[in-house]
Amino acid sequence: MAKRISLISIFVLLNMGIGRMFQESLGMSCFSELSILAITSFFFWNVSAKQIKVWAGKWAVDTKGKNIFIQGGIGLSASAINILIGQVLVIFLMTTIYNCTSPSFNMLNASLTNNVAVNLLCYFSLLFYSVEVKKDDKTPEDIEKIQEKKRVSVSKKGSQFLLAPQEIVYVETSNNCIVLHTQKGRFVKYQSLRSFSQSVCPNTFKRIHRSYLVNSEFIDHIQKNTSGDGMLRLKTGDDLKFSRTYLQELINI
Repeated sequence: MAKRISLISIFVLLNMGIGRMFQESLGMSCFSELSILAITSFFFWNVSAKQIKVWAGKWAVDTKGKNIFIQGGIGLSASAINILIGQVLVIFLMTTIYNCTSPSFNMLNASLTNNVAVNLLCYFSLLFYSVEVKKDDKTPEDIEKIQEKKRVSVSKKGSQFLLAPQEIVYVETSNNCIVLHTQKGRFVKYQSLRSFSQSVCPNTFKRIHRSYLVNSEFIDHIQKNTSGDGMLRLKTGDDLKFSRTYLQELINI
């Protein structure tokens, strides 16, 4: 609410500034007219904000040209209505309350004083302010479960297999492919190790060497040497070299 009022106030003051400069350029300053138009715009956009929020939900604001044109048309219409209401109110108050006539009653003057472009900017600002950003309520655990459900497609001896990520013990590079070591056997896949690591859950699979990616569920213990490198013992009995470059990955398990 406060942000919306502040946003509208900025455009109202901007409109007043532009109107003042235009009036002075014609030598016909009328602060009363500017004040009436400013108050009208302030209340108009605050009242219209609820409807703009409805339009924001009905016409999705995205990069599609069709929707931009629709919103532009609605924005121009809303701006025109705001200007018209302001002009009518100015004429009514100046003639009935102040009992005076002013050169600013000229239709062109009033239109330019209450700048159309600024009104249109105000509309689009309220539109984007009203768009509700869809929040992703998934927790890291939920994301991990989803990723764990992804199957890895592999082939062996002309047969196609789908492996669950949790079945993979570790992955190693071999020439232009990777070898997936599982308790069911070894499977060759023509993919880079980096690409494969991006497709599986990073919370479960850890890079320990430029040649190895390991399922942390199968890690038994590590043994470091004086240089920071060392050996990684898996629950399957396999021993793999790890590099000190990826030591932090193991510490965070």
